[in-house]
Amino acid sequence: MRFAVNYSTKAGDLLKAGKIDCDLFKCPEWEGLLKAATAIKPVYLHLDITLGRDQVQKLDFDKLRIMLAETGTPHVNCHLAGTPDLKVGSKTDRNKLLKQWVKEIEILKREFTGYPVISENLPFEPPLPEYHLSSDPELISEAIVETDTGLLLDISHARITADTLEIDSQKYVEKLPLDRLQELHITGVRRYHGFLEDHFEMQPEDWPSAEWAAGQIRLGAWREPEIVAFEYGGVGEWFSWRTETWALEEQVPRLYALFGGEK
Repeated sequence: MRFAVNYSTKAGDLLKAGKIDCDLFKCPEWEGLLKAATAIKPVYLHLDITLGRDQVQKLDFDKLRIMLAETGTPHVNCHLAGTPDLKVGSKTDRNKLLKQWVKEIEILKREFTGYPVISENLPFEPPLPEYHLSSDPELISEAIVETDTGLLLDISHARITADTLEIDSQKYVEKLPLDRLQELHITGVRRYHGFLEDHFEMQPEDWPSAEWAAGQIRLGAWREPEIVAFEYGGVGEWFSWRTETWALEEQVPRLYALFGGEK
C-alpha cells in the first residue's frame, strides 16, 4: 500500500524541504505537470475518463498508453457517471446504464491490455442529477463484478452521496465491492454554496471516516488497496485556490502514518 498526494507546487516545495513525505504524487495526464512532479517524486496518473456517456471510444489511446508506461501507473481508472435523463426508479434506465458501463469498461480492458481497470464512485448532490442513478452502490457493484474489474473508493464522494440521500455513509460504503478495492481517495469536505463539496483540507469531522477506512483495511474487512491518495491541493483554477501550505504540512504526515507510511 503506497501513499500519494495530489501534486502541487506547494507540496513539491514542502517535500524538497523535508517537511512532508509520500510515496507518490498523483497527477492528471498533463505533460508539463508530470515533468515538474517527476523531478521530485515518482508519480502515477489519474485519468479523466468518464463512463456512461458513450464517449470512451474518442480517447487518444496511443497517447495514454505511452504516458501510463512512462509513469509506471499500475492501473487505468475511470469514473462511473450517467446522464440527467436517467430515472432512479426505472428498471429500464438502470439496465441501460449498466449495459453502457459494461460496454465501455470492456473497451478499456481491450485498449489497455495488461492494466487492471478500476471504477470510481462519483458524488450525487442536487446540482449533479447525472450522478443520481450512477451513485447506486448495488449498480456499481454489479458493473464491477460483471466485468471482473476493481473499485476505486472515494470516501468523500460516498459521504456526499449519503448526505444527499440522508443515509448512513458507512452503510453506503459497505454495499460496494470492497473485496475488489484497489485505490482509496481521502479528502476533507465542507459546505460550499449550500452543498457538501470535497477536495478541501481535512476538518475535525473528516478524520473519523479516514480512521475507519484505515481500520477496515488493517482488519482485513476490505482488500488492501495498492494506493491511498490524499486528493488535496493541485494546480489550475479548480484546485490552486484551495491549496494551503499549512494544511499539507500538518495533514500529510498524519495521513501517511495512518495508512502505513513510515513518517
